[in-house]
Amino acid sequence: MTNKTIKTRWDPKVDNKPDNGPRFKFTRNFASKYLGKATRILDVGCGIGSYMHLIDRDGCFGIELESEPLKTAKKYCMKSDFAVASVLNLPFRNETFDTVVMWEVIEHVPAGTETQALSEVHRTLGACGTLLLSTPNKHIISNIMDPAYLLGHRHYDAKKLVMFITEIGFSVKHHTIRGGLATLVGVNIFYFYKHVFHKKGMKLQKFFDQRSEREFNSTKDGIANIYIAAKKA
Repeated sequence: MTNKTIKTRWDPKVDNKPDNGPRFKFTRNFASKYLGKATRILDVGCGIGSYMHLIDRDGCFGIELESEPLKTAKKYCMKSDFAVASVLNLPFRNETFDTVVMWEVIEHVPAGTETQALSEVHRTLGACGTLLLSTPNKHIISNIMDPAYLLGHRHYDAKKLVMFITEIGFSVKHHTIRGGLATLVGVNIFYFYKHVFHKKGMKLQKFFDQRSEREFNSTKDGIANIYIAAKKA
């Protein structure tokens, strides 16, 4: 019973509203520079709508592999549309979207299918369309601080990832690495409280979130998460 609970990804007692932590605040600011006049936006792996509720509008579409998180997303994103679908086989015509976002998604597709996933994104983006993504950074500290890394949760080298995205047919306009030790500790606290106590560690989480926010807003390079903005070449 315990193992089954730990493996449950969506906990209604915790995942009951979109996240508004430091990572999502930075994500919002990072993306705002590139959205421009985009009217058709696809959020791959939208989860419970933590990002989509920030841009909720007609023309926004979110996909997720599971139906459960979409129930929460629909409560907070009244104008957006949702579907259960995979990035490996997107159910959209060529050049449907202006912008595709993949926040902490590419590391979750089956190993070796990253090319297929990004090729599908490339196909559904219109001319000069924008790809925005984030993913865990491969760094000795971030690797050690991620228990799932030992079980196969992938982290990426920023330079290699940029080269890989370029080979798919994108032109990378900007990339940065954000978040530090407080960010990594905060993530572990969140999942510990979620899977063990089925609640949020409010006071402790707030303590590390305040420090994490300073890390994301720092002018210095971080170690936790890679952010990339690219255009369809």
